[in-house]
Amino acid sequence: MLRGLEQELRRTRDPLDLERAGVISEMLKSRGSDIPLSSFATPERALNIPEVSEAMYMQTREALAKEGYTFVVDILPVSIGQLATDEKTSQRFGYVNSSENMRSIVPPRMEVAINPNNLRIKNSNSKSTDDQIRMLEKEEAVLTAKLPQGIKDIISIRIQNASVLAQLDNQYQKETGKVLFTDWFGRTNDQTVPGYVALVGRDVLTSGLGVDDWSRGSGVSVSLQFPW
Repeated sequence: MLRGLEQELRRTRDPLDLERAGVISEMLKSRGSDIPLSSFATPERALNIPEVSEAMYMQTREALAKEGYTFVVDILPVSIGQLATDEKTSQRFGYVNSSENMRSIVPPRMEVAINPNNLRIKNSNSKSTDDQIRMLEKEEAVLTAKLPQGIKDIISIRIQNASVLAQLDNQYQKETGKVLFTDWFGRTNDQTVPGYVALVGRDVLTSGLGVDDWSRGSGVSVSLQFPW
């Protein structure tokens, strides 16, 4: 919701973000109610980003950190097409698939946390996309079973789109000096052409970040596991 986006912008304390938050605040006052971010929908289903208090937000961060999810990235609502063509980010990419559908998918503004020491699900590279999604659902059940009731209801582990994976790799490299995808790929559920979905990663450590595709029903890439 716009109210949630306003809160996230204010949390950064960046002058430009604070200005944007003010604009959103005035919009909400004039309209009299909050507005669902239904336009930020993926082909699978719309993401429901819950609004939480500052106290609950901090409790969630602390609970996830105890489980190893210590690297947190503020995901921006920009598509992989925008990232691959923007002069500030395009140099980080190698090959990017030309699919207009995949390039146009925009994630919602949200935070994603990853466990840098446990990025990949064991034996997931031999599975189809649907099998990998089911594996993520099992990982979510294992994680939420360890969390307090109020927190387990506001996080989710799910397959993400190409823009999210690219933003994770970019921010990880900025903060650590290392790339997140070293010599492997993370699969998305973004359709490039019928029967194929995008995957993001690298063949070798020194190459630019690649965005290619593979058969949806074939196992070759792996699923990342992280909550949002």
